[in-house]
Parts: sequence; structure tokens; C-alpha cells
Amino acid sequence: MVFRKSWQKIAFGLGTSWSLLWGIIFSEIPFVQQLELNIQDHHISVMHPHNPPKEILLVKITEKDLRERELLKKPVFYTKLIARLLKEGAQVVILNLLSNWVQTSDHENNPIKELVKTHPGQIVLVIPTTRLSSTYPTAWRSYNYFISFDTQSQPLQLPNSVLGFSEYEPDAKNPSSINSSARQANLRGELLFSEDFSKPQVLDSAVLLAWQKLPHRNQSLNQFSQNPIQINFWGPTGTFATLDVQSLLSSNQPLPLVRDKIVLVGLADVNNPDSFAIKSPFGEEMPIVELQANLLASLITNSYYSLAPKWLQGLIVISGGILISRAIVLEMFKRNSGKLFWILLLPLGIFSALCLLSLVGLATRLIFAITLFLFTWITTAIFVTSSIQFGLREDFIRQQQFEITRLKSVEQEAIIARARKLLHHTASNIHDGPLQELKLIMDDLEMLQMEQPDLNIDPLLDKLEDMGYHLREHLSQASALALVITPELREGLDVGIEKRLEQLVDTKKLTLKILKNLQPLEEPKISSLWIDAREDIFRFFCEAISNVIYHAQPPHGTATQVTVSLSQRQTQCTLSIENDGVKLNNATFDTHSSSRQRGGYGTKMMETIAAELPDGRMEINILTDGRMEVTLTWTIK
Repeated sequence: MVFRKSWQKIAFGLGTSWSLLWGIIFSEIPFVQQLELNIQDHHISVMHPHNPPKEILLVKITEKDLRERELLKKPVFYTKLIARLLKEGAQVVILNLLSNWVQTSDHENNPIKELVKTHPGQIVLVIPTTRLSSTYPTAWRSYNYFISFDTQSQPLQLPNSVLGFSEYEPDAKNPSSINSSARQANLRGELLFSEDFSKPQVLDSAVLLAWQKLPHRNQSLNQFSQNPIQINFWGPTGTFATLDVQSLLSSNQPLPLVRDKIVLVGLADVNNPDSFAIKSPFGEEMPIVELQANLLASLITNSYYSLAPKWLQGLIVISGGILISRAIVLEMFKRNSGKLFWILLLPLGIFSALCLLSLVGLATRLIFAITLFLFTWITTAIFVTSSIQFGLREDFIRQQQFEITRLKSVEQEAIIARARKLLHHTASNIHDGPLQELKLIMDDLEMLQMEQPDLNIDPLLDKLEDMGYHLREHLSQASALALVITPELREGLDVGIEKRLEQLVDTKKLTLKILKNLQPLEEPKISSLWIDAREDIFRFFCEAISNVIYHAQPPHGTATQVTVSLSQRQTQCTLSIENDGVKLNNATFDTHSSSRQRGGYGTKMMETIAAELPDGRMEINILTDGRMEVTLTWTIK
């Protein structure tokens, strides 16, 4: 069987193709991406660290502070706030500026410029930007007015040493995938500023730039990949230590809480557009300043996550698909167990694989697309099973066609053998029967013509006509049967006998009560010898039942019922036709009678059939109670 011999190649091909196809399809479906986000958010909400780094401090500005201090037009207050933080010993201050300051600030007399000039190594100005694209740099208006220049118009500080970007996209309030800026952050990117859109500048993110300004950082800069990282959240809003604005400006008392801290300053009201609020994994909205705190904590503790590379996830998807396909094909072709086995085992195997991937992800801080794997592998299993079933069905049809062709070939061989045998039987019957009697009649005619020329020879002519009828009958039988395999016998000898009895009853040729005991035989499936022998046995039965009809059934005899039996005991088979009456005339089945009888060709044919069967034997028994039984026995191989 070609399909079975190549099952390993089939498993590899089906597993690779279906898993690759469905992996690509499911990776682009929003529902799968949203489900993956929900799973990762649930994982974060359960497994998040509970002790945020103590080096991080938040200063949240509220709308009330903005109204009271008129911060929308005068960033002087903002400058005082930063100066106080630096005075109290803050290592680095990350400053989230209000977006409208770009238009309303007095750029020439900007107090923040002086502050940056005085403390360039401790201040990071945040540039809010849209989601960075790796294909085209993001254009943004200039923030260079916060940079001081010398008399030759050269900047005293490089812009990328003070300015850092922070990404935000509108759907961050309702993220739909783990690639959203609410979950993922670029550490570097290219931006185009309004001064010269032809020269993109490479900037670090505000968080990475602040981390680089730390005097005692544990990691090297090369440790961070150029790829985006997944933010490891440390808790809902309010998790990090917070210092309110009033505490900073209303008192001159020392603030030890600020010393050696990285301070993030930003708007806290999530309803204000300048807060750039996102939806956190814990369900509530979180201002961008707290998102930056979580990202900074991930960098400080080296506990951030990364998405597994696409090539690695693709390799896992395809490998899993191949293993699933191989197991299914092996089960269907080798073990041949029921479908219930796979209904129970397949989900368990997939669940175990996903659990293993989750453990690997925790150990390597890689995020695997669990939902993508789940949907892809289950769909691959379904389609591999369907493909195998379809292939098996096609293979089964091809086998059936091959067996039909083979059976036709065997039947043709049997037809040829049967034709030769019937022609031989016919020739023997004609030679031994009608021709011999015809020769005797011709001899009688010659003698009578010599002895009595005037004798009436009409009776002899009748005998000649009778002989001609028998000759035509034998030839007709040879012509009709030589090239035909009885259709009823293809379902079994017992079925053929039963259908012939039904035909005789329907045509009212057989009017006796029929008692049947027909046992199906263990017939060889494909054997020209058996097909030929089966035709002979069926012909034997037809001749025997015809004798019952023409000699024992009324009005020719006294029979009231006929019993037909077919049985098998190991390899020996027996066919029996029995009736409970005898003929009314003097003719009998007594083949040992000394008186010469005309006819008897059917009995001779039955004896010939019995002699040619393996271990064949025919018996005709007239029992004491008047019953007559004709029995044929043979060995089936």
C-alpha cells in the first residue's frame, strides 16, 4: 500500500504545510492577538514582582496644581520644582513636559534651558512621540530651544544627551495586542526634527537615557537589544513611591526620600490628554509617568521580557505541527486504535507543551505566543486527521478498483477454464450418449432394411428426432454457460442457492414446502479454481433440484417438501437435497439397474462434477421411509 509505506513523509509534509499555513493566518487575526494579550496580562497580574525598586520616586502633577500655579503658560514653577529635587539629592530627573509649552513658552528666556545648562547630566526631557516605526523615522517638532548654544551657535549639550522620547498611541487606552505601546517599548529610535527633515537623529528613550545617567548602574549599555522589550509591570497605579507637589514647594524642610532617587515628574490625571494614559494589565488607566516607572524598574532590575523571535516561534509552530502530524499518522496507520484515544490524548499533549513553553519563557524571560500555538496546533491536528482520512479513502478506492480489476482477471481465468471444461463435458456427453444411441439406431435401420424392406421405420425416426433435441440442449447449455459467471454466487454459494430457490418459487416451478439450512462457507476471496468449482457445485444443485421438480413433485411424484442443506466442518463441505417422495412411474434414480434406460445425462453430469472437485463424492440414497437424498461432499481450500 503506497500510502502506508510513505507515512513518515506524509506526516512531515502535512505537519509542515498545515502548521505553517495556519500559523501565518492566526498571527494576523485580531481575536487571537487580543486573546494573547489577555493571557499575558493575566500572567502579569498573578506573577508580577511585589517589591518595586526603591530608587524610583514619582512626582505627580494634578490639574489642580496646574490651575493654581498657572503652569499652562509659566513653566517657572516647573523649574523651581526640578531645582528643589536636584537640591535634595535626586540622581536623575525625568521631566514630562506639557505639549503646549512648545507654542507658548518664551524660548529665549526659558528657565528650563538654564536648568539643563547647569545640570545636563541629571536631567532628561521627555519628547512624546507616536509609535516609532522601523521603516520611516517619526517627524516631530523641535525641542532644541531647551538647549543652550555658544557664541558660534554650537550646542553646549548634544540634543540626544538631554532629550529622550516616550512612545504613545491612541489605542493604548484599549490595547489589542502585546505589541501595543502600552506593553512594549523601543529603547532607541530615529526621529526627524523640524529644523532638518532630511537628517534623522537617533535618540534613546527617556527611560534608557535616564538609566545611562546613573553613576552606579549594574548593566552595560550593550546588554540591551535593539529590539523592543516587553514592560514588566510591578503593580497597579500607586505601586511606586510618590511625593506630592505641595510637600516639595510648601516647606523648606529636608526631604531624605528624594536623595539618590530617580525622580519622574509628570501629569497624573488620566482624563487629561497630556497624561498620555494607557490601560494597564491590572485593568485601570495608568498615566504615562507610571508606565515609565515600570519600564525603568524593568531596566534597573534586568527583569524585562522580550518577545521570542519570529523565526524561533515559527520553528516551534512547525516542529509541534510535525510531531502532532507524526503521532496522528502513526496512530492511524500503525496502532489503528479508536478515535477516542486521540480525542483524550491530543488536548493533554498540547496543554503539556504549552505549560513547558511557559516554564521556558519564565526561565529565559521570553514571551511565546501561547494562543497562536494553541490555535495552530489544534487546527493542524484537525486538518491532518481530515487529510489522512481523505487520503485513506482515496487509497481505499484505489485498492477497491485494483481488487475489482484483479477479480475480473480471476473471473476471466475461471470463465476460460469453465468453458474448456463444459465443452469437454458436452463433447463427452454427446459422444457417450446421443451419438452412441444414434449409431445403434442407424445399425438397426440397416438391419431392418435388409431383413424387411417394407417395415414401417417411423418410430426410429422419432428416436432420431429425440436424439437431435438432446444434442441441441447440450450445445445450448454450453453456449449459455461457457462465458458466464453466475452473479448470485459472487455474494457466496449459500446466497446463490437461496436466490435460485426464490426464483423457482416465484415462477411456480417449485411448489413444495422448502426447508433451508444454508450455512455461509469460508470461501477463498480471490481464486479462479474456487470460482470454477463454485459454478460446478451450483450447477450440481440446479440439476438436483430439477430432478426433484420433474420426478418427485406432484403430479410426477408424491413429495410434499424438499430440504436443502449447506454446511461446513473445518475444510469439508456438504450440500444435501432431500425430498420425501418417489416417482410414480417405473423410472428411478437407480443407476445400478440392469435394464437399459434412455436418458440419465443429468445424473452422469452430477457424477462428473463430484469427481472433479477436491475430494469430491456424490451419494444418492433412497431411505426406508421413501425419502430420497442426494449428497455432494468436497474439500474447500
